[in-house]
Amino acid sequence: MSRSALRRRAAVVAAVGLVAVACTSKAGGDGSFQASASPDTPPGTSPGTSSGSPSGSPSGSGSAACPASYAQPDPHRPRITLTFDLAADLASVHGTEDVTFTPDLPVRELVFRLTANTPPTVRQGNRIEITAARSYPGGGAYRFQAAGAATGTQGGLLVLPLGRQVPAGQRVSAHVEFTLTLGTRAFDRFGHSGQYAWWGSGQPLLAWERGVGWHEEPLLQYTAESATSEAARTDLTVTAPGKYTVLSTGTQDAPRDSGESGRKRWHAVADRARDVSVVVGPFRTAKATVAGTTVQVGTAPKKAPQRLLIEAERGVRELVARYGPPPFGSINLARLPISGGGIEYPGAIMLLDDSRVVTVHELAHQWFYAMVGNSQARDPWLDEAFATFAEEEIDGTTSVTAGALKLPGKVGDSTTHYGRNGQAYYNTTYGKGAAALIAARDAGPPDKFDAALRCYVNANAWRIAKPADLAAALAGLPASIKVLQDAGALPR
Repeated sequence: MSRSALRRRAAVVAAVGLVAVACTSKAGGDGSFQASASPDTPPGTSPGTSSGSPSGSPSGSGSAACPASYAQPDPHRPRITLTFDLAADLASVHGTEDVTFTPDLPVRELVFRLTANTPPTVRQGNRIEITAARSYPGGGAYRFQAAGAATGTQGGLLVLPLGRQVPAGQRVSAHVEFTLTLGTRAFDRFGHSGQYAWWGSGQPLLAWERGVGWHEEPLLQYTAESATSEAARTDLTVTAPGKYTVLSTGTQDAPRDSGESGRKRWHAVADRARDVSVVVGPFRTAKATVAGTTVQVGTAPKKAPQRLLIEAERGVRELVARYGPPPFGSINLARLPISGGGIEYPGAIMLLDDSRVVTVHELAHQWFYAMVGNSQARDPWLDEAFATFAEEEIDGTTSVTAGALKLPGKVGDSTTHYGRNGQAYYNTTYGKGAAALIAARDAGPPDKFDAALRCYVNANAWRIAKPADLAAALAGLPASIKVLQDAGALPR
């Protein structure tokens, strides 16, 4: 789902008896980034010094050669420093964001997505308000664009003028201050309930895609992701009541006293995160090491976390066997006191349901969305269909995909194509999309499809992939490509 995303609810498709699980996703600094090891660097990798696909990559070329490992992230990726200060009543968050960004195209402004102002999110009592913002170079007052946001909010996009055209390759920076209001017990990436608070995509999200520019698609009229963001080097600090545990994106340090009575400060670093999430509550935690990555789960105090940890370990092992090493040095899964599914973020998952199918689906998003990125507005199937496909491949589930290829609609349609019809989005993007991938694998044949998919993952790691990248990886499998074309996933 996504990163700007938000997701997870069960979508029932009466016509074919499907049940689709919705997911969410869906990403400071001073500018002169020096590549160095990070606690959140994926196991067996280095921070990297080159961008794009490695030599021999099939991405965009149709080459039969296959990269042996994940492509390295862009060394000039954005640097983001975030602070979140959670109120004692858990109902609001004061935040700051500092961004240093080196565009690969000329720019005259900076554009940030205000996910919390999505209409269904606002109806549930959530919202974001910008209280201060400035950029360097500066070019006048910041402004807002409605871009589908709920009425009564500042808008869906924050725009910071730079005052002149800044050439490609020249760093720009911004400082933003904001307040998040958290609704109560809603199925969403924002909320608070009892002793728990949670938010994902809570900061203004830098809406850039390399080689494309700014993403200014409208916020959605239904609960799903519609964001696009580059993997960024992110430093995160959360201040919260000291009696609670914080689980977030990034590899976390031990908590420290904040200097305020009864409050603690939690710090985490994510070397390459498109977005972040934070969950706060009286969690009972357990952790294990799987394929070099720390997997940690948090459950309610009276519920033993071992069962969820066993499911998470199993899910990671199965996904590693199919797609490669875990993309992050740590993955935190937090079980929230509401129901609906799950919402994925890089290195962190909000679980609104801890069933096996939801756990696997959200973990699969660590590969499809968090590492192999996509525009969740333009090409939502590139993460949601793949996560649902992985869930069926691992567990043999058929509730989502049985009969789904017969559904109307094109798998490759954008989120905005569906207007207010979120049900049709879930049916087509999740159900028909996963069914098309299963049929494409069967046509492959399966072993060659699996190998081509592994090449696609390696070549497009830490990039924002497009359908053409998948088509290039499958270039030697015309039967698979035809299946995906017939389903409207790939263009003819």
